[in-house]
Amino acid sequence: MRLGDTIAAIATAPGRSRRAMLRLSGPAAHGAAKALGVVLPAPIESHRPRCVVLGVRMGASELPALCVVSFAPRSFTGEDTVELIVPGQPHLTQRLLRDLIETPGVRHAEPGEFTARAFLNGRMNVDEAEAVGALIGARNAEELAAAHRLRSGEPGREAMRWLEEAATLLALVESGIDFTDQEDVVPISAQDLRARLEALAQGLSGALGPRRVREALAPTPRVALVGAPNAGKSTLFNGLLGRSRAVTSDQPGTTRDALEETLDLSSEAPGAGVVTLVDLAGLDEALHARSAADSESQRLAQRAIERCDVALLCDPTGSFELADSLPSGAAVIRLRTKADLPREGSAGPALEVCGLDGRGLGALRRAIADSAFASEARGASEAALVPRRRAALERALSAVEAAASSVGGAEITAHSLREAVDALGELAGRVHPDDIIGRIFATFCIGK
Repeated sequence: MRLGDTIAAIATAPGRSRRAMLRLSGPAAHGAAKALGVVLPAPIESHRPRCVVLGVRMGASELPALCVVSFAPRSFTGEDTVELIVPGQPHLTQRLLRDLIETPGVRHAEPGEFTARAFLNGRMNVDEAEAVGALIGARNAEELAAAHRLRSGEPGREAMRWLEEAATLLALVESGIDFTDQEDVVPISAQDLRARLEALAQGLSGALGPRRVREALAPTPRVALVGAPNAGKSTLFNGLLGRSRAVTSDQPGTTRDALEETLDLSSEAPGAGVVTLVDLAGLDEALHARSAADSESQRLAQRAIERCDVALLCDPTGSFELADSLPSGAAVIRLRTKADLPREGSAGPALEVCGLDGRGLGALRRAIADSAFASEARGASEAALVPRRRAALERALSAVEAAASSVGGAEITAHSLREAVDALGELAGRVHPDDIIGRIFATFCIGK
């Protein structure tokens, strides 16, 4: 990331749209805009207000555009900036970007470089910078709210309160070590120290959320279609997606690979978002001995089932004999598939669905959304959105728990509290190594 030069990028999502934005930042930003035909009135250039919005026509074709010109040091990045809002035709925006980059002193921006410049120029702190990335990547309303909370600075203030408590306890423990030769000097009793450490640990645990490890490993909930061969799983897979993705056949064993597709459920329930829908080979012990390919398909299906968050147990007969083979940690939705066929019985309540005529698919989408996002949505937190925060909270919590368990051994308790102070210092903004800063902005989109 080279500072001091001028960067340019398309700041809106790729594809056709009504409007698109091109963004420039750096000493040559205004000059590059002028090269495209943007003319700044002389009083504006001499007065240098915080920003000015102009309606302009660029180039020989007099392309209509809206131009937002900002001046250093009061812009978003702390540098001279220009934002061009133009018709969202992909070929047009790429051509304009190419023209900007061909201007002397202008280069294409790296991922996250606009926000990185804002941070390095003192226009935002590290929490606010990470909040930008969290806002971009939010999958549902709860994650969006958590990102806004991160941007407000409250998590940083909360971390500062934890840091002050940990530092105070460390000081009390170390002073007790210093005065071991004076029996009448007891900075803090073991009972009070343990109570305060447990309260601190409870606060850190609450910030991580009840499923912090699972949220770290699973970017989206995984929903697996489980059932015997020829149970209608692939037809249902296609029906939920609204297109033909999996090969379907009356012959059992057509599906061998684990097919994965994203399914957007954001309109089905508050807090819902995207899930990964997985179509699997039908489970049948006899297939292990039929061929090497069938045996591998069974092992692949079992591994996928063990990783799933929601299992759609498909059985056209309604007997659901495979229920006992499902992992205990997954939510299970029982489906009587092929609901267009006569019903022969059922071992319990089930949702009747048909991938061919769409029967019950709306109710199924809602059930998946409720099962996949019920706990994750309520537990959405800043720690779940930002890996650096989660890692620091994990270290701090482990250190505080170790300190609480070692009360009575002052040296060990002090050592654990020092580790907690270091981790909380990173959260509170006291510690920002260069490699951490680099990792933060490397995850951003270009143009942000």
